[in-house]
Amino acid sequence: MEPALERRLPAFGSWLGFVLAAAAAVAALWFLERIVVAVLLIFFALVVSIALSAPVNWFIRRGLSRRLAAVTTLLIFFGSIILLAALVIPTLAGQIVLLSHRLPQLIGQIDEQLSDLVASYPDLQGFYTPQATSIRNAVPSASELFQGLGGISLSLLGAAALAVVFFSTVAYVVLDPRPLLNAYLGSLPRAYLPAGMRAYRRAAHSVIGWTKASLVMGAIQAVAVFIFLSLMHVPAALVWAALAFFADFIPRIGGYVMALPPVILALTVGPMTAIWVAVYYLVSNEILGSVVAPKIRGAAMQMHPVLILFFTLAFALAFGLLGAIVAVPAAAFFSAFYSEFYMKRPLRRAEH
Repeated sequence: MEPALERRLPAFGSWLGFVLAAAAAVAALWFLERIVVAVLLIFFALVVSIALSAPVNWFIRRGLSRRLAAVTTLLIFFGSIILLAALVIPTLAGQIVLLSHRLPQLIGQIDEQLSDLVASYPDLQGFYTPQATSIRNAVPSASELFQGLGGISLSLLGAAALAVVFFSTVAYVVLDPRPLLNAYLGSLPRAYLPAGMRAYRRAAHSVIGWTKASLVMGAIQAVAVFIFLSLMHVPAALVWAALAFFADFIPRIGGYVMALPPVILALTVGPMTAIWVAVYYLVSNEILGSVVAPKIRGAAMQMHPVLILFFTLAFALAFGLLGAIVAVPAAAFFSAFYSEFYMKRPLRRAEH
């Protein structure tokens, strides 16, 4: 073999290895992008399992065996979900049917009020024409609604399948978390085992603190919503209060998502009622979400509120609603592992 050819072969081999590594990285990123929903869902299932470990340990301290404590906790957990679904779903479906029946009349009333407003203020006539800006034009027709039922049905089937996977994962982990914990510890080098265990315990403590803080804030929000909506005579106030209970599990975003149904339903009572309900949710979410909740959650999780808000915004923009749900637990794990593996790393002496 010629010397020049021998010098070219190692260079060709290095370039080939670089191309193969880049192709593998691109394929891995493509695959991760495809399964990101599954990753987030499994991660949230593990978070829920960690949160449920608190009542499991409580039952164990009361004398129950580990297996019986886990079964009791799961029965309470799933029973609460079934009870909430039985309370919310039938009433919510009935309110949707009621709103659909009253929607044409409601749209007519709003159009009439807009026309009266324009007649009272002639300067607004350039911005409003009944034919172009009527609310009726913004409402889909019945045929358009029925055309979307197929897609909605498929979405519901997909959501049901994901729910089965999610709750099955929660049940498996709560009943026997040791295989996952052993797999996690087994993946760490021996020198990092103490730091890895401390990081996990710290993250678990933060997740449990997040759960407790969210339950406290949810209870405050639910009581306040029920009282206000009852005073405003908005139908199904108990249902919206139950939904508001879970809104604080999604910081800054959940409150506004849960506000949309009662505001729309308040239109059946009157436009001014809907405005007052919207103002109430805006003020309540800003006060509780910006002042009260960050302090309570930050103290319970031992994390700075800015880190929580950053993770919530970043995950919501990157992964949507599911990302917003898992953002705070992800911040807890990031803070714990960053502290143990980076902040507490041994400092290297400068080489002379």
